Amino acid sequence: MKKLIAILLLLCMLTALLSACAENKPQPGPSETDGTEAVVTSPTETAERPDLPNVKYDSYTFRTLSLLCDVIKFNDFSNENTDYDIVDEAIFRRNSEVEQTLDVVIDSQFLSGNVFSTGIGTETMRKDYAAGESLYDLCGLSTWHAAASAFNGFLTDLKSVPHLDLSHSWWDQRANLDLGIGGKMYYTTGDIGITDNLATHCILFSKTLAREKNITDLYDLVLDGKWTWDKFEGYVRTVSEDLDGNDVMDENDRYGLLCWNDGFQASFGGTRSKIATVDPETGAMKLTLYNDMTSTLAERVTNLFFDNKYALHCNSTANSSKVSAAGGMIGLFAKEQGLFVTTMFRILPDLRNEEMDFGILPYPKYNEEQEEYGGYVGATYSNMYAIEHFNPDLERTGVVTELLAYLASRYITPAYYEQTLKGREVRDERDIPCLEIIFANRSFDPGILYELGGYTGQLTSMMKAMVNKFEQICKAYETAATRKLENLNEKFAEA
Repeated sequence: MKKLIAILLLLCMLTALLSACAENKPQPGPSETDGTEAVVTSPTETAERPDLPNVKYDSYTFRTLSLLCDVIKFNDFSNENTDYDIVDEAIFRRNSEVEQTLDVVIDSQFLSGNVFSTGIGTETMRKDYAAGESLYDLCGLSTWHAAASAFNGFLTDLKSVPHLDLSHSWWDQRANLDLGIGGKMYYTTGDIGITDNLATHCILFSKTLAREKNITDLYDLVLDGKWTWDKFEGYVRTVSEDLDGNDVMDENDRYGLLCWNDGFQASFGGTRSKIATVDPETGAMKLTLYNDMTSTLAERVTNLFFDNKYALHCNSTANSSKVSAAGGMIGLFAKEQGLFVTTMFRILPDLRNEEMDFGILPYPKYNEEQEEYGGYVGATYSNMYAIEHFNPDLERTGVVTELLAYLASRYITPAYYEQTLKGREVRDERDIPCLEIIFANRSFDPGILYELGGYTGQLTSMMKAMVNKFEQICKAYETAATRKLENLNEKFAEA
């Protein structure tokens, strides 16, 4: 009976996911595959397609910009990305078809450097704005750069761009809901690139350690809507082994959880909690960081992450010099030194050649009363797409960008989701419903992107120091957060 219920629930969930264009999960697309290369069929008469004019642009050089960070060095417009050969082939095919259809030449440029709000992307947008020009037709900016550039007026409202229709399924409908302040959309994401997918957070678990501890219900808990913080904490605290016998728990031992700073924001995302939320009725942003539930959640997260008997916090002041969050932590996981590890999908290629058996889970709900799972896209590592304020030809930019996004939904998303993620990185069919849940329920926190009150930096410092000061931080910076929020609402309402 339990299996029958799980199957029925899975069928219902998948049906809802496939029919809901309001979420930007990776879409398999109308493709047939032999597991090695994408073979995409022609659009049918009833398939969703963009309504674009039949135009040619006389070999115009369409310049794209991609901001690369240290962890995710991925260029959504280049076919020279390490670890993603199938996706690279799809990028080449997408770009070539756009070039042939519209008679343009796509020139892929990239920058690397500081991804935070004062970094190279924001500075590039500022210089172009000050000069009254636009060096790039389409910009893939760090989310911090995109938000800072929008706040300072360096970008164009995407809703005003001819032929760019953000209501189409190849644009992220959750971004429309979460980031449309004052009815304006200055940046977004979607099928046009996969950096947001690579920066999506998840939890991996060791099946070997789970079997040893007789933990056999993780997938059932997820499907039954019962994967909660109570369950997660309980299982984490079943694993603590001093492997080298020196009576000191360190990077040489085994834990229930391997974690890092960003797991705090991801845990909040899993419970659908945010620093700030945009009211869908008014388009105004409001503070939502502090309440009884988030205060309790912060206490639970920090108590678990800071408990060095059961958890190794790789970004803490005590451990950061020994184990780096990106590489070292996943290395420990590969050696079966953690039951769970908090991570992002970008890290999965690092496990391709490992023999360990692992599974993929969403972040847990706060409790069973929470209707839907939540999710988090790492602001530090993902890109948002924007158009500069002084773009010389918005109609041309709209046509090219819309076609780039549409063809990406047909070629690039299937190449990543079906053939790379499912075909190479998922090792158990039971992970697939978890992938659907993770990508369908992730969201964006404008409070993080616009650095309201400096909360994100303060909470990161709190995590490094391993001292819970959540309530003090919320209260100490509330005035500053409210002031900037009011400024944002007023500026975007008038723009």
